[in-house]
Amino acid sequence: MPVASPRLPSELTSFIGRERELAELRVLTAQHRLVTLTGPAGSGKTRLALELASTRDAGAAPVYWVELASLREGGLVPPAVAEAMGLQGGVRSGDTVALSRLLEGAPSFVVLDNCEQLVEACAELVDALLRACPTLSILATSREALGVPGERAWLVPPLGLPEAGNGVSGTGSEAVRLFVERARDVVPGFDLTPANSPVVADICRRLDGIPLAIELAAARVKVLSPADIRDRLDDVFRLLGSGGRTVVLRHRTLRASIDWSHDLLTDDARVLFRRLAVFRGGFGLDGAERVATQPPLDEEIVLELVARLVDRSLLGVGEHHGTTRYAYLEAVRQYATEKLVESGEEPAVRARHAAWIFSLVEEAEPHFIRTERRMWVERLQPDLDNIRSALAWSQAHDPTLHVRLVAKLWWFWFSTWHWTEGGRWIREALALPAALEPTGERAALLFAAGALAALQVRADLARPALEEAVELAEALADDRLAAYARNYLGMTYAGEERAAEAEALCGRAEAWFRDNDDLYGLRLAALLLGSAALGRGDLTAAESWNREGVRVARRFGQNRELAASLQNLGVVHLVAGQLDEAEALIREALAASLADPSLYFIATGVAYMGEIEAARGRPSEAARLLGAAQGIRDRIGALAFPLDARRQESALIGVRERMGEVAFEAAWADGRHQDVDALVQELAEPSATRVPAPTKQAASAVAPAEVTTATDSGSSAVVGTATTSGEAPLRVDALGPVLVSVEGVAVDQDRWVYAKPRELLAYLLLHPKGGTRDQIGEALWPGAPRSNLKNSFHVTLHHLRKALGHPEWVVAEAERYRLDPELRYAFDVDEFERRARAALRPPAQPDAGGDPTAPLRATLALYRGELLEGEPAARWIDDHRDRLRRLQVELTLALGAALEADRPREAADLYQRLAYREELDEEVHRRLMTAWHRAGNRVAALRHYERVVGRLRSELDAEPEP
Repeated sequence: MPVASPRLPSELTSFIGRERELAELRVLTAQHRLVTLTGPAGSGKTRLALELASTRDAGAAPVYWVELASLREGGLVPPAVAEAMGLQGGVRSGDTVALSRLLEGAPSFVVLDNCEQLVEACAELVDALLRACPTLSILATSREALGVPGERAWLVPPLGLPEAGNGVSGTGSEAVRLFVERARDVVPGFDLTPANSPVVADICRRLDGIPLAIELAAARVKVLSPADIRDRLDDVFRLLGSGGRTVVLRHRTLRASIDWSHDLLTDDARVLFRRLAVFRGGFGLDGAERVATQPPLDEEIVLELVARLVDRSLLGVGEHHGTTRYAYLEAVRQYATEKLVESGEEPAVRARHAAWIFSLVEEAEPHFIRTERRMWVERLQPDLDNIRSALAWSQAHDPTLHVRLVAKLWWFWFSTWHWTEGGRWIREALALPAALEPTGERAALLFAAGALAALQVRADLARPALEEAVELAEALADDRLAAYARNYLGMTYAGEERAAEAEALCGRAEAWFRDNDDLYGLRLAALLLGSAALGRGDLTAAESWNREGVRVARRFGQNRELAASLQNLGVVHLVAGQLDEAEALIREALAASLADPSLYFIATGVAYMGEIEAARGRPSEAARLLGAAQGIRDRIGALAFPLDARRQESALIGVRERMGEVAFEAAWADGRHQDVDALVQELAEPSATRVPAPTKQAASAVAPAEVTTATDSGSSAVVGTATTSGEAPLRVDALGPVLVSVEGVAVDQDRWVYAKPRELLAYLLLHPKGGTRDQIGEALWPGAPRSNLKNSFHVTLHHLRKALGHPEWVVAEAERYRLDPELRYAFDVDEFERRARAALRPPAQPDAGGDPTAPLRATLALYRGELLEGEPAARWIDDHRDRLRRLQVELTLALGAALEADRPREAADLYQRLAYREELDEEVHRRLMTAWHRAGNRVAALRHYERVVGRLRSELDAEPEP
């Protein structure tokens, strides 16, 4: 669970009506895992979703609100969901698989608001999450349905309207109640009378009951009578015509309402209105004055004009940490943007906006590594969407400014755990021509790229970037940057077990930091020097350096840095066997994390506590804590540093052997699903007052028999015959969810420690000749340091052999690991490919009495899903998945072709299912339209043609072939 409790957006106005809709939606969201609220702009989708989310039962799954309106790239949707749930830092752009792994297990209710501008990306993500996370439910708002299987699309109706001619008796409707409430916000004495109530009812009807349009109309009561408002709406409706009330008409009604509100503004207010459109996520008065003040506007009148826009309900106002912030509703901001473009001012206003953001970042940047770090991060955080907007604009229109801006943002990305997004901006900035010259900006970008890779344990990426950063910083006489780059380069070398080089680099950095009283760098240098000493076994030097790191951290005065320093000192005592001293330090570190949480350092501290419990002979508690640490790391996509990883893997093997598989898996799973807040609170308490967690008993469970693991050079002895004559001893079904059977008995899920052993088994089955340890390691753990691959491979091999119960089935011959060539096994991938080739081959002698579709149907039945469906496999599997998926498409097309002449409707159903998955395959769509035509459904064929043409134009900017 997230460290910080998520908060729903707060509203300053009352919620009107919708009792029937809320009741219906509560039933729907209980019955369906995906409910999408659809409807036009301003129909109240977001407000209804917020009311539904905020009034859920207290005992229901936790609710997380994900606002997507500010995003313009589909790849940012998974990181946005992770961030909203408090899982920052571990989901790369577009990585739905990583997000699925992070969310699986704990019940959650996620609201995705404003999906329409990213509907394809949202659909892909939602489909993946719902398949991978059975306890997850999603409520989405969008102007169109997502089109995901199992989706329950629900059109948000207009507010209840009064019947025509009812007068006062019809004014209890929802639409009229909303109008009255919002009118009273601007004119407290406003009330319905026999004279105005029919007019108000008419206004609500003519606005189709759209909440935003009604609110905008009600705001005009301050300057117009209801009759005047109705008369202006009469003009608008005549302009739009008198057609049926379609979705398009309601959209036009909203535009007309905003048009009319804009017309009421004075000239100077209109100028400010359109210029403020460049802000995303809100802004303060200082931002409005800096960005919007150009002739004909003076800075002195900006406050007055902002207040005027607020009074007219065109601009919302709220409070953030004691400061006032303003924001447009998204529909209003889009309208204002169109006005800005029409004015010809857009390039100049966006340039001023980007320059203003740069000035904010430039002012804050030095403070991110000083004692006031947290205050400055919080000061910049509310303008994160404005930062993104400035980055996107400058990247396209002012690359020099873009490079300067990105170079100054690294410590902000690091401090807020927006590592993935920051890494993308850094990489793209480095590729720009403006960043190729040997300037300070290039040096800063190289350092940022290298530091991020070092923290992610990606030495292959970190080393070249940091080495060039050091060289360039020295050439530019930037001693501060050179010292920081040496520090992180030393971190990289320490991870590669190059202790002497690490100590030399960090020692030079430490001297500069000490001479210049740079506490942030000095603390980190001390910890890195301590880690290097620990790696070469010098516990005395390790303790000395880490004590210095704690001293500097206390002087620095920030809890996050103190937590990391205390943990580093604690692990020295842990390695020395001084468990009481280690425990006291780790508990103090976790107590510091309560005040300034970082999931990475919390995971590290919890893992150290697990090691301590293992050393004290408490395997159940050790398994719980080490499982919890792994769960947290998985959520943020982090790895343990190599020294820690080796110790903890060793501890886990011992704990597992002492507990037995069943009891270990129960404790491990208990830890992985532990609430992080509660866990940190528990561990932060002194051991004398802490109530120990109950030990999980497994007395009634019989642990699986221990098997002796073969050595890497084990023999290739022939496995005995199967239990049933003719049956293979090993059967693996990997098309769809993985199923493994040994001698006719399914391998229980509890026998698998984690996913990697199954992935290793799949690799060996798909590579009959096997591979070397390095080849397999690079495939299964891409980007991991070579020093980690050996340990990771052998631990995974151990668990695979143990799960199968036959260690001799995986052999090592001439330094290549493979399945025993004498082993008889059944693999559905091999069977599918063999039968597919036969089914697609024209028969030499057609069987006049047989069903020609039977071989195709039988072969397609083997394809239960994609290869290793739901498994978090590395990218080596992608080519195999693509090959098998394409083969399934060929089989489906062949079956459809066989059905088209006599059973065109069945062929159309087949093609339609395929078209949903292969959205840009013209052959599939052509076959579908042909089948519909042959089935006599020409209307369906023509409609599908129009959809395909629209998709090709929007997705590929292409026209269909004749």
